[in-house]
Amino acid sequence: MRDEHRTEEKIEKRKEPGKVGATFIKYGFITLITLIILFFIANYLLPMIPGGGDGAVNNSASGVEIEQPIDEEPISA
Repeated sequence: MRDEHRTEEKIEKRKEPGKVGATFIKYGFITLITLIILFFIANYLLPMIPGGGDGAVNNSASGVEIEQPIDEEPISA
């Protein structure tokens, strides 16, 4: 009688390692690629929009170019 009420416990052993590391790497690369795309948009595409500053051509920090005259004459050989 006692054997009839006995419950069997099945223990499953996984043959695959946990997928936590693979998932972390996957979403890490997705985040990295997204940040690279946003960096590209912010630094190259947004400055090209008219009215958004001086454009992507001028890379000076202040946006002001200073020309200095050259007082020397060219050296002839």
